[in-house]
Amino acid sequence: MRLGFRPPKDPEGFLAYARALLGRYAFIEVPGSAAPALFQAAQEAREMGYALTYHARYLDLYPGSPVEEVREASLKLLRQDLERAARMGALLVNAHAGNLPWTDYPPPGLSPAHEALREQEGRLRREYLERALEAFAGLAQLASDLGLRLTLENLPAPQEVPRTPEEMALFLQVPHLEFCLDLGHAQMAGQEPQAFLEALGGRLVHVHAHRNDGRFDLHLPPRLEDLEPFAKKPCTLLVELPPRGVEEYLAVHQGLASAGLVPEAMGGDV
Repeated sequence: MRLGFRPPKDPEGFLAYARALLGRYAFIEVPGSAAPALFQAAQEAREMGYALTYHARYLDLYPGSPVEEVREASLKLLRQDLERAARMGALLVNAHAGNLPWTDYPPPGLSPAHEALREQEGRLRREYLERALEAFAGLAQLASDLGLRLTLENLPAPQEVPRTPEEMALFLQVPHLEFCLDLGHAQMAGQEPQAFLEALGGRLVHVHAHRNDGRFDLHLPPRLEDLEPFAKKPCTLLVELPPRGVEEYLAVHQGLASAGLVPEAMGGDV
């Protein structure tokens, strides 16, 4: 397990976290939404000894959209992210598959139309997944051509895809594509992390580690027991916290080091 962190999105904050966590964390995830502004800072972090991963943009992107123009615009931006990540020297790019445009139906018991609307939603979901499969086949091939690993992340909300281990497993048919397990998203979706491990096997290579209250994506620090299953796996594990303070990242590392799951600190400014 290689341990990484999510930095602030401004160059000064990015480098301040990098200096403080040097020797404790092995890689930094660069957010695609701020990548142009962070390019130079990311190169400085590489010179310090960090590896880089890259989170592709995802807001308002729908690579499985039923509207061809929307789908193509989304794929254009994702291809740009892959190319930028390659120029930056990243080793892995993580991406989302988007969400359905409609899940607005009354709950069971409130309307006799509930079951028919659920059936229609299921059809739309299957169709979205089919288009997303095609989209990610092209993206994964481009990533491979660029010398990158591309991972697909599980998402938390009912309208988002893929959400379950079964939906993630549909993408196993895509050559070169690997997978990211987001522990907080699985918690919100009511899915057990072990089920993703069993469904995806060795192609689950990236983990986003955080927790929440089961309702909102709070990105709270993960517990030690959340991370133990990955300690001896050849994966990159990103502790994914908002920039509330570098102390949270130091505390997570210290907990892992105290349990013997990662090496003790070798340097860095505290």
